[in-house]
Amino acid sequence: MATRPPPYSPSAAVPPAEWSEWSGRVVGDSSPSDSPRPNGVAYVDHHRRLSPRSARSITLPPQGAVLAASYPPPERLLSDSVYFLDDSGNSDISVFGFFRVPWVEGPSAADAQWSAFLEELQFSSDFSYTPGYPLHAVDLLGGRGRLLHPESGPAPGPQRKREAAGIVLQGLEALAQVPELTVGSVYRRGATREALYADLVEMINNWHAEAGSSCRFVVDGNGTEKALRDAHRRLPSDCRYVLGDPELLPARGTPLLQAADFVAHAAYQFLVRYPARAFMWDWYPRVFPKAGLPIDLGRLH
Repeated sequence: MATRPPPYSPSAAVPPAEWSEWSGRVVGDSSPSDSPRPNGVAYVDHHRRLSPRSARSITLPPQGAVLAASYPPPERLLSDSVYFLDDSGNSDISVFGFFRVPWVEGPSAADAQWSAFLEELQFSSDFSYTPGYPLHAVDLLGGRGRLLHPESGPAPGPQRKREAAGIVLQGLEALAQVPELTVGSVYRRGATREALYADLVEMINNWHAEAGSSCRFVVDGNGTEKALRDAHRRLPSDCRYVLGDPELLPARGTPLLQAADFVAHAAYQFLVRYPARAFMWDWYPRVFPKAGLPIDLGRLH
């Protein structure tokens, strides 16, 4: 097993390194295992406005389908890693979005890219963004929060709300530009956040067991989430490649967890397809075409 890396801190995390994203392939009753899912356009213009009429039609996987990415990817993809995770969902479905980066000493390309995105917001003429203000996809898409409701001034109109939604898209595109960053997502219908998380921990542990590398998780939380810690501790001690407990950090003070929140919510909207969010139905597969579709972990039960 690889040498245990130090705890993550936002100021010293992940340097640039050779890294690739895996290509998702669907396996299941209606799709042969060697048939790749059609991918969309890799990146889009940061400043292009999307409307419900511009949303492309994306075919959802058949119920019970799962991606081959749920099995260990090739070894070369899995050096020692750190995963940033956040969840989304409703009473019917739980979703986790995540991205992974190689974990070695030095400055972080992911941190640098996200910081550049936040700096661009800081000098935007559309919003009075101040450093340290937490970004949350649900608030931006719903037209809520101090970014849209300053202490003085009128309530945001439709145009301003559309511009706020565009912040989420720009953030996703910023992540897509980090060469060594890999995006993924999982979901289960009728499952709690904690149950889905336990499945996700087991899946990623199996990936790293196959590769002989190790990883750690950084998860949005306040340190009291016992069920998330228990998911790590249930892994067999003689085959444990997810090291330690999850590092439960508040997203409001951890910028890369805010980025993971954007990923989770984009995957969630792809799955549930609320009509009011039709403009973002295709953001997840279009911005991250190599991520494959969200993985249905309900198939494990």
